[in-house]
Amino acid sequence: MHTQRNRIRVAQLSARIIIEEGVNDYAVAKRKAAERLGLDWGQNLPDDDSVTAALQDYHRIFRFRHQPQFIRHLRRMALEVMTFLEEFSPHLTGAVLAGTAGEHQPIQLQLFPETPEAVIWALEENGVPYRQEADVPVKLNGQTCQIPVLTLDWHGLAVETRLLPPKALRQMGRQTPPRAPIKALRRLLAETAD
Repeated sequence: MHTQRNRIRVAQLSARIIIEEGVNDYAVAKRKAAERLGLDWGQNLPDDDSVTAALQDYHRIFRFRHQPQFIRHLRRMALEVMTFLEEFSPHLTGAVLAGTAGEHQPIQLQLFPETPEAVIWALEENGVPYRQEADVPVKLNGQTCQIPVLTLDWHGLAVETRLLPPKALRQMGRQTPPRAPIKALRRLLAETAD
């Protein structure tokens, strides 16, 4: 009974940490929340779906007036950058797709270039500011590998791009986060039009 109540408390505080402090990693937010509540990480950490639900609750309660317009704006900007990067089969993922993005969260894209250098060349050729982040581990075909991450400055918005190999585009498993290609994002924008 206490464990379930603690998980709910951790999920709610995790949502606040994500939104108010700009922490983009659910695992980090959950650990911070558990620490602040004086709880052990082990059995008190909620699953990611519980944190997503808490994020949605937070937006519904505290940001209900402007959240739909804010998300729509971020999705339009995502479509713009995805159209620019279309040759790399961009897919929107993360909080902007889920509709739970806060002011500090970047637009998150997955790109599938033949080489990371092809993306860097396209950005430099078109004068798009970016910075290279630390590589992140991902599981592909059951093996963990490191992939490059670039954060673009797109008209003042941060766009985090993960550069995956083309074969990863066809890989969908339990661990694959929801993602939307350009066509699906256009459809989503049409469905949520004002």
